[in-house]
Amino acid sequence: MKLEPEHVHLILAQIAIFVVLWLVMKRFWFDPVGVLLGERARRSEGALEEARAVRAEAETLRQQHARALDEVRAEAQRDVQEILRAADAEQRGLLSEAQGEAERILTEARRRIADEVATARESLRAEVGPLARQVAQAVIGRAV
Repeated sequence: MKLEPEHVHLILAQIAIFVVLWLVMKRFWFDPVGVLLGERARRSEGALEEARAVRAEAETLRQQHARALDEVRAEAQRDVQEILRAADAEQRGLLSEAQGEAERILTEARRRIADEVATARESLRAEVGPLARQVAQAVIGRAV
């Protein structure tokens, strides 16, 4: 394929137009867009770093919260155990007190019953003599 001289001028003109267009586009389009993209990348990287820092801080706070919850749970468990021990001691004290009171009441009842039995025996002994005379008089038919 042979190039005609008029075609060579057209090709050179197209190359010159392309180079001029390239330089204009570079100055007014490619460079500003490159600057914008670089700025955007820097802002995105800054936002990503901030997000990483926030995530790390959130994880730290979560761990602190978990430790605090564990401490509160342990303290609550200790408090519950102490309350149970105190309730058990109170229950034992009340039971001991109730048993002592029951023993006192039972001792007092036994003493009163023994006194009443003794009084009843004395009364019966006092009545047995006259009653035995009356029975003997009724059986014998004369005064004894």
